[in-house]
Amino acid sequence: MTETTEEFEPIGAGPVATVYAGLYLALKVYPEPVPDEVREEFTEEMGRLALLRGAPILPVDEVLDLPDGRLAVQSELCSPSLAAVLDEHGGLPVDEVVTVGRAMAGALAAAHGAGVLHGGLTPHNVLFGASGSPVVADFGTVLREAAGQPPSAYAAPETVLDGIVNECSDLYSLGAVLYAALTGGPPPAPEPHTTMPAPDRDDVPASLERLVTRLLAHHPADRPASAAAVAQHLENLPAETEPEPEPEVEPEPEPEPARRGRGRTIALAAGGAVVVAAGVVAVLQLADPFGPKVTAVAAESSPAPVQPVAVDLAEPVDGGAHVDLRWQAPDGFDVAVIVAAEHQPTKVHLVSRARSTRLPVEPGRTYCFQVQATDGQRTVESTPRAIRGATCRT
Repeated sequence: MTETTEEFEPIGAGPVATVYAGLYLALKVYPEPVPDEVREEFTEEMGRLALLRGAPILPVDEVLDLPDGRLAVQSELCSPSLAAVLDEHGGLPVDEVVTVGRAMAGALAAAHGAGVLHGGLTPHNVLFGASGSPVVADFGTVLREAAGQPPSAYAAPETVLDGIVNECSDLYSLGAVLYAALTGGPPPAPEPHTTMPAPDRDDVPASLERLVTRLLAHHPADRPASAAAVAQHLENLPAETEPEPEPEVEPEPEPEPARRGRGRTIALAAGGAVVVAAGVVAVLQLADPFGPKVTAVAAESSPAPVQPVAVDLAEPVDGGAHVDLRWQAPDGFDVAVIVAAEHQPTKVHLVSRARSTRLPVEPGRTYCFQVQATDGQRTVESTPRAIRGATCRT
């Protein structure tokens, strides 16, 4: 199969489509022509996802109509899949499971916010890009329903029994993939009035075990409230799972102050983005008259000298109903974009290691934007940027 100048060869076939790989691109080809209304609904789904730049979602580059009437979806070639990694190595180390979980939860949270379900999350559509960062592919229910895709071993009980697909069923599948990432395979088939057994591993923190068990609850009402809540839990997991010191006759020495000064993480908080370090709190807000001026408390001690790093946020491009943001940040730094809008709470968008994003904005409302980046030890912030004449303060 050829498309433009790139050669494609089949690399796998699933229950819905066959995947072809080129040098840089992948084509997912559906076996039968689809009705026009199905194609239109699918294109609408992909259009909503296209607005979520920066989320750990594999974007669709183009929807193609092949000469024989079949539909093909073109995207960046990502390899391997989580399924292939688990087949080769079994369960992943806990820190890698948390990284994959953050990507899955973040992708689901972004898609659900745009009104798009996944509908079939499995290890096969968790992929690793050229940078090694995980992304989630194959969002949308339109083509799955049109093709009559049977439920997988990662599907929620209500999907298997009644064909129900919604945000709660996506959360179950998220838990099932996390279970597989820990154990190497899917969880046991769910049974009513029983609690799913925790993954059988001694090194899994209790907090992560509880999260997986809740996600795999038989009744949707017993699962976490949203994918965003799961993403937040996983963001906080390192602090929660730090091992407690064992009781000793001679206590463990305290960590060095310089190390405490460098330890920073990006987290969400009610009403804004908070960068938490040893005694440091910083929040971006619009300046008066749109919001109160924000103060910052300086850290008590400076960290040991390290090589300087910086984040440079370019001038936003105002598209009326959306804004395009681009920035430069050090390699290996995860990024949060802080959005302060006139008369609205400050919001934060976690975009992993993306270096651009498109965010929805309201026409006529003034906004300030700032980028914060961290590698787990250092945190850097860009200069705030404004649109529509806003004045920004930090």
